[in-house]
Amino acid sequence: MKRTTLDLLACPFCRGCLNFTGADEKTLRAGTLTCPRCKKDFPIVDGIPHFIQPEELTGFNRRFSRMYDWFSWAYRAFSRIAFAYIGMDEETGRREITDRLEPRGGRVLEVSIGPGVNLPYLMNRSDVGEVFGLDISLGQLQRCQSYVAKKGWGVDLFFGNGEQLPFQDEAFDGVFHVGGINFFNNKKSAIDEMIRVAKPGARILISDETEKGAQGYERFIPGFKKSFGGRRLEIVPPLALVPASMQERRVFDVWKGWLYCIEFRKP
Repeated sequence: MKRTTLDLLACPFCRGCLNFTGADEKTLRAGTLTCPRCKKDFPIVDGIPHFIQPEELTGFNRRFSRMYDWFSWAYRAFSRIAFAYIGMDEETGRREITDRLEPRGGRVLEVSIGPGVNLPYLMNRSDVGEVFGLDISLGQLQRCQSYVAKKGWGVDLFFGNGEQLPFQDEAFDGVFHVGGINFFNNKKSAIDEMIRVAKPGARILISDETEKGAQGYERFIPGFKKSFGGRRLEIVPPLALVPASMQERRVFDVWKGWLYCIEFRKP
């Protein structure tokens, strides 16, 4: 984690500024982030700040954190197979979403970054500055960390909950999420948080499986269907949870109808 990133961080509970303590002042690969206001401590482990503890997660957040920890080792291969099954190449599919960001050279946050499968379509763009990623699965983050290290990319990663983002207000010029929000404990909180950390004028993209896509996952992802105990509700894109005050609100299909994409701009 870069030293300058400390200025972007906030306590996910009270949104207070955080102080760093530790011997590793230069690289920040180890140490503790402390909130003076609510006295909470957040450890930095191998360069990744931990803003959640897995045992404290509940409901769908707990189930899917565990599932993606286990599935992280195969996620990249599954992604390639899934795109082949859909009948499109992965770059085309991912650019359907990432190309819609308009960060104007500023910072981009990906909520639920996974193993970093969208990074190749951000890191070489002239209009993208720094890139940051958060995920509720530590297994996914560790895969992502290894990937960006191999590529030599400077991407700061955070172990946290998308419903309580550990960032200051108006910190990012682009915010997006691909995959996961359908089964967050609180979709409204996650959407509100993405809006909060975005700068005025920033475009926000939220994409996840349509009902067609979820049924496909039930056939091909081990444990996906079991996670709901046979009680999964039909998927409806949560456009109604986006405040009416947001500009250019719309929803459209991507990936040949396997995903929806909600798009809007913060006024």
